[in-house]
Amino acid sequence: MVSKSPEEHAENLNLRHEDFNDQEFLYEVYAVMRESKPFSHQDCPFVGPTPGGAWVATRYDDCYEIARNWRSFSSRPLTMDGSLMWFGDIVITIDPPRQQQLRKVLNPYFSPGRMKQLEPQVRAVTDGLIDNFIESGRGDLADVAWQQPGIVFFRYLLGMPVQDVPFYLETTDVAVNGESEEVRNAAMTNLYLRVREEIDRRRGEPPRDDLIDALLDAEIEGEKLRFDDVVANVMLLVQAGLETTSSAMSFAFFYLGSHASERDRLVRDAELMPTAIEEFIRFAGSIHGLNRSVTDETELSGHKFSPGQTVVVNYAAANRDPREFDQPDKCILDREANRHLGFGAGVHRCLGSNLARLEFRVGVEQVLARMPDYAIPAGVTAEFHGNSVTRGYRTLPVVFTPGVRVSQ
Repeated sequence: MVSKSPEEHAENLNLRHEDFNDQEFLYEVYAVMRESKPFSHQDCPFVGPTPGGAWVATRYDDCYEIARNWRSFSSRPLTMDGSLMWFGDIVITIDPPRQQQLRKVLNPYFSPGRMKQLEPQVRAVTDGLIDNFIESGRGDLADVAWQQPGIVFFRYLLGMPVQDVPFYLETTDVAVNGESEEVRNAAMTNLYLRVREEIDRRRGEPPRDDLIDALLDAEIEGEKLRFDDVVANVMLLVQAGLETTSSAMSFAFFYLGSHASERDRLVRDAELMPTAIEEFIRFAGSIHGLNRSVTDETELSGHKFSPGQTVVVNYAAANRDPREFDQPDKCILDREANRHLGFGAGVHRCLGSNLARLEFRVGVEQVLARMPDYAIPAGVTAEFHGNSVTRGYRTLPVVFTPGVRVSQ
């Protein structure tokens, strides 16, 4: 039972409100916001402070244009007086041309060719996690959704100890979703110190072909990145590489576990898988807000923005916009026209989209291949966590016909 109406929430959006632990209710609020006006001003629409509140974009065309127009809508955060902040050379908080120079360093590690080479390892990691419960006929698919991306990312891209994945998962979660600002800030500090310690240790070791070495060796306009910027970029990669993919994958597992006919359809028709994954990314809505800072007088959809204002680009709301998607509130696995914004758009489009698609697809493929009749049993509740800009299932108890392990 929700405590406020969609209209009340639309007037004072707070993603941390307990009502939004209802997966679909938040989209009812977004529908009110989308239809009432192109942008709604909110006091605290994001998980962090925004001086003077922020304008929230929920329509597809507006979100796409803001993401594309980096000159008028900068990724650099604002100071409390409304000026642009120099936050260091961090790929998500700088604009071209420096942003493109840094992306050039990182892009090869997420290229289609590299992902193709990585697929057997992703499949092996996924199988290893399924092996933990395949013989029992029951298990928790959240263990697959929340561990597979972290293990793959740490082992094959970052070169960080896999045994540390649980620490980073928990600490990242608390840093974003903790119950108070004090708790969140403490977790973020712990995360920073742990990453800094790991990278400092790596500086004295032989080089490896991974993202940390790439950042330590990176140069922009002939100068190496500051050590603090290397740490900050790794922190960003850890946060982005764990929670967003895990949340989306957990939703796919939940949807198929509670829609037997759709599950069976994917089992029968393997060629449908790529299209289905794109639809899960659109429908699941992993990202519910990214800040952009207005840098000049700009008009969009009849609304005039001024320098020093903040706009929150809500890709999840845009991905349910009926102006762009037919039956947007329905998960249609064979949806053909699907220009979703699940990975953003423009120069800041998700760096790891190829990796996320690979992990997501292989995760669903292996679960369906090895437990094709899995289901969420009647009377069992899957724990959904929705009080943040990322939302997903933290527990997914399932039953299925027992299988055999593939590894010893």
